[in-house]
Amino acid sequence: SSYGIEFDEDGRKIDTRDLSFTVLEHSDKFAKLKAKTETGTVYFTYVLVDSSYDVDYSISFEGISDAEASKTKFIADFNLMSTEKHLETEQRASSIYFDDDGSYSYLGANNDDEEFDDSKPTWVAFKQSFFTAMIMKDDGFGIGSTIEGQKPSETDSVYIRDYSADLNLDVKNMSNTIDLKWYFGPNDYDILKAHNNGSEDVVDLGWGLFRWINVWALRPMFKGFMGMGLGAGLAILLLTFIVKLLLSPVNYKMYKSSAMMKVLKPEIAEIQAKFPDKKDAAKKQQALMALYREAGASPMAGCVPMLVQMPILFAIFRLFPSAIEMRQHAFLWAEDLSSYDQIASWTTEIPLISSFYGNHISLFTLLMAGTTLIYTHFNSSNMQQPTQEGMPNMKYIMYFFPIMMIFFFNSYSSGLSFYYFISTLMTMLIMLAIKKFILDEDKIHAKIQKNKANPKKKGKSKFAQRLEEAQKMQMEKQKAKK
Repeated sequence: SSYGIEFDEDGRKIDTRDLSFTVLEHSDKFAKLKAKTETGTVYFTYVLVDSSYDVDYSISFEGISDAEASKTKFIADFNLMSTEKHLETEQRASSIYFDDDGSYSYLGANNDDEEFDDSKPTWVAFKQSFFTAMIMKDDGFGIGSTIEGQKPSETDSVYIRDYSADLNLDVKNMSNTIDLKWYFGPNDYDILKAHNNGSEDVVDLGWGLFRWINVWALRPMFKGFMGMGLGAGLAILLLTFIVKLLLSPVNYKMYKSSAMMKVLKPEIAEIQAKFPDKKDAAKKQQALMALYREAGASPMAGCVPMLVQMPILFAIFRLFPSAIEMRQHAFLWAEDLSSYDQIASWTTEIPLISSFYGNHISLFTLLMAGTTLIYTHFNSSNMQQPTQEGMPNMKYIMYFFPIMMIFFFNSYSSGLSFYYFISTLMTMLIMLAIKKFILDEDKIHAKIQKNKANPKKKGKSKFAQRLEEAQKMQMEKQKAKK
């Protein structure tokens, strides 16, 4: 990396990176340097901020004309080096982030440059997976500043990305001191948030609801467990237990719905056999809805609890890969929970396998996929399959998902795979406990039969009424068409 100040001196462009600096004075936390030009002097002053990763950085000039002061710029080049286990993961996580009118933005994977035509960013951050170099200016860099990014060649295994910045310092008078601040430190949400400028957003905790869940719930819990002296693996285990405990009422509703649908399978099969023709699809649907209404069951009852859990699953997907607290923390056979674990690896290039799977085997990923496959089999036996021609069999689609996880998660954070593995395992144990000690399928069957025997006691829901009305309209249209 390199950085400096570019300014005009009597029509010549001066780049301080080409000047020779000498030390005027220094101490453990302070250094002042100077460099001579043909007509004047440039001074750089650095001050380490106590208990911080910040460095106060100020620039002043002596004997330099104000004629071209507006052209004074901060320039930087950062060729980010690989510091982690998996280069492709680092390349996905690395970028230039910048303040964008109170929010934040960044260079995407396919963006080569960005120009600030109508905004004055107060910070620009050169971000790697877990560390950031950030330059800050309280009153903002001037309009017309630019940043650029370029991905190294595919054969480069040393560098992640090459970034450069050309930031207008908005100088009016060369006799004034330019005050900047550097941050050289970890991508830690709390540390960055202390700057009060939104730079904590360089930590990728997701967006919208998922970010809120991470910021206000999951991350504080995880850091709290780590602060108790627990290792990262035990902290993940305890976090999983707390989350599953809080979601146990949801799991109860899911299993209850699943048990009721399982009990109704014989009646559902009878209705499907009674209306085998495609032309009777509407009648068959009406009969099924009547059965569900009389029994007090609903095929959609298990979907709502699942939707409640989905935001947490997506939030975790962002939390653990970006959590510097897990970096280089070992657990069981995993040497680093922030990267993939491996029980076997190879160097030979295998066609297709190397491209889609990698050159290693992650055991946590296999365990996660295995438990998900068992859980899928456990649930699919209660699933009502589509009866219309041309509709895919959802059972096979559900089995396909755990298999795809093996390829998708093989190079991801082993801490993330460990969480999903433990979470699915706990869900299965909770389901078994509910089945054995809380819900009795015989009692559920008796209750359903009782509801069927007294159908008038339970009115139609608004959803059922609207569905029946839509089905009647569809049947009338079919008759009119005939």
